[in-house]
Amino acid sequence: MPKTRAIVVIVPDQALNRSLAFALEADGYRVSTFASVASASAALPDSLCIIADEKAIPQQGILAAGLSGFEGRTLVLSEHASAPRTDAMTVLTKPLSGADVLAAVARFVPPPRPLGPAYV
Repeated sequence: MPKTRAIVVIVPDQALNRSLAFALEADGYRVSTFASVASASAALPDSLCIIADEKAIPQQGILAAGLSGFEGRTLVLSEHASAPRTDAMTVLTKPLSGADVLAAVARFVPPPRPLGPAYV
């Protein structure tokens, strides 16, 4: 059976981590959660996309965090509207809703297909 790829959530705050996982799983995505980039490193190459809180990223930035090469599918959660942005990376400003995150993820990953027979 093929391995199902997951969305990797890297958020040090456990409550926000659980909240994001709940919203994504309720929408049908498989989710792997981590508190740090270091603990998530093995899951990054096979991920559908990465959601990382800015608090999980060292001040030296994405390269120092070990997320280099994944910018095109990385969504950064920031508390500051003036957070540094790149063309390859999406930044969402907190506070945010589950709908905000799902809309941003949909830009990287098509929504999962429902299980079961299709009705026309």
